Amino acid sequence: MSLPSKKAIQVDENTVDYEFKMLNHVMQLRYHEEKCIECGFCHRVCPVTVSIYDEPLKKTAIGTPKEMKIESDKKIVVDTEKCVWCGCCTWICPGYTLELFINGEKKLNVVENGSLPEFEEEVRTLENGQKVRKVVEGSITITCNEKDIKRIDAFCDECSVSAMERKSKAIEVDRDKCILCFKCTEAAKNYDNISVEVHRDRFKSIKGEPSSVWNGIMLRVLGKEGKVKGIMSRSQNKLADAVMRLMGKEFEEEEEA
Repeated sequence: MSLPSKKAIQVDENTVDYEFKMLNHVMQLRYHEEKCIECGFCHRVCPVTVSIYDEPLKKTAIGTPKEMKIESDKKIVVDTEKCVWCGCCTWICPGYTLELFINGEKKLNVVENGSLPEFEEEVRTLENGQKVRKVVEGSITITCNEKDIKRIDAFCDECSVSAMERKSKAIEVDRDKCILCFKCTEAAKNYDNISVEVHRDRFKSIKGEPSSVWNGIMLRVLGKEGKVKGIMSRSQNKLADAVMRLMGKEFEEEEEA
């Protein structure tokens, strides 16, 4: 086998390891299918992005098979040719679905080196016993003009954490359950008479003074820039640039070894 190598390894029915193997360095992004709540956070924080004429053209390394244009029966897939194993998706994943291992040790270099902060998380337990965490604060408003209660019930079932319930022909959201993810806003595109407005105002309290990578993450998730301006440029996205520099330096050092 030639090195470096990149491949997906089916560990068991519910677990896939996306592996990047070098001579003295192995990184594995582990995906637990049974824990995935299809929230959409991982797709939005992935730094693998380019922009053309100031308009973002998203080319992420992780997302649904439809988003990634990859045939699969998995909820989420990873393109190993694009992934840089930075751990941004692991850092934010509400369902503890993703884990990053470096040489067999679970760790997040982007947190350890100060690029991304630690943050408060509000952990909830779903009815099936699975734990999920809420990482952002904000609000959600659902407008329902649908008359067919079966359609309303079907929409409520789209929720990742069972936070929506039909009341007559209206939809109520349990704020104690809602994690303000992207699942219902994406689902609403298939329901002509139901609209969803989500405001993600801020991350929960963070620790430290994170770098420009953090500003890029805020722009992607909250729709606003942080302290550092100029997230987008004509030729590159600075979130991707910052992460690639961090990871690229590590890769070069390893290859020289």
